[in-house]
Amino acid sequence: MDDDGPRQPAARHVDRALRERGLEGRIRELPTSTRTASEAASAVGCDVRQIVKSLVFRKAHSGEPVLVLASGGHRVDESWMEREVGEPLSRASPEFVRSVTGFAIGGVPPLGHPSELATFIDYDLLEYPELWAAAGHPNAVFRLSARELLEATGGRAVPVVPPAAFDRSEDRWVTFDCYGTLVDWKSGLFAALEPGTGPMARWDRERLFAAFLGEEQRLEAQEYRAYRTIIVEAVRSAATVVGIAAAGAGADRIPESIPEWPAFPDARDSLERLRSRGVRVAVLSNIDRDLLDQTLERQRLPVDEVVTASEVRSYKPAPAHWIRFLKRTGVSPGRVCHVSGSYYYDIAPARRLGFRTAYVARYREEADATSEEVAPDLRTLVDRWDS
Repeated sequence: MDDDGPRQPAARHVDRALRERGLEGRIRELPTSTRTASEAASAVGCDVRQIVKSLVFRKAHSGEPVLVLASGGHRVDESWMEREVGEPLSRASPEFVRSVTGFAIGGVPPLGHPSELATFIDYDLLEYPELWAAAGHPNAVFRLSARELLEATGGRAVPVVPPAAFDRSEDRWVTFDCYGTLVDWKSGLFAALEPGTGPMARWDRERLFAAFLGEEQRLEAQEYRAYRTIIVEAVRSAATVVGIAAAGAGADRIPESIPEWPAFPDARDSLERLRSRGVRVAVLSNIDRDLLDQTLERQRLPVDEVVTASEVRSYKPAPAHWIRFLKRTGVSPGRVCHVSGSYYYDIAPARRLGFRTAYVARYREEADATSEEVAPDLRTLVDRWDS
């Protein structure tokens, strides 16, 4: 692509639609065809499952169009998708595809259409940190993340083939973030640093913690690395930003201290109360699996399922944690409540995927957070559910 943007008129149109959504410089024009998923994957050097196939169907009764964004590794199960859509589907003709999308088959993008289309996004796509989609022309594609695909299209995440765990879909679940919701990571972090820094003034603690959160977000948005590496680098960078050198010097001891970070006083009892009522409990956490396993064991937190960053190779607020949970359990998101003390990492993306949400204001840092429920702690939340 040259400095003036794509050369092909159709790709220019897609480029404008991307720029309107804050996605600039994403289109790549190639010398070979990307008409099929395998051709596109070969051209950009990615797994075929990272290719977004834009498939247009037509509702049999109403005649309305339906856009299914499927992974290049999937053949859409049309009879299964009819359950999601609510009426029988037929594959659209080339003429119909062009009339409703403005593009010919082989170059249909997931956005930039003349009018908004009912859009469904394959679960499998949302497990990858990087995706490639058609950009209006058989020789043009563009790059975006799973989170960007969700936000740019407004599509609903669904399985486009029956999930393997579908027979368990009637289970009742509550999913939790761990650190900051079940475990007091703020106290744990400063306890790990204290041997080197000594007791820190409240103002210095707050400055350091705010800088740490910013550095952590920046690092987690990059190519995946283990959380034990990220937390050390984030603390060192934050210490430099706020001018507390001793904190940076003590960062190496943090990862192995994580399993000792204390659970909030109401965490274990709240999980046990839920499970005693037949509710299954899962933890979705931005951490390495071994560290989470040790935390759950040492803090005696009973759970039925876990999904970690080291498993999905990405960090929340990317959607992979929730998608992996949904695929593994077969439950529909509307039957699950996700509980967290972070709007940015958890509440906003979970709501976007159709989960019910409950915000627990452990640190009262996000007073503007909006969710279906807000509680000061887990005990209050579970008491409310029991009433």
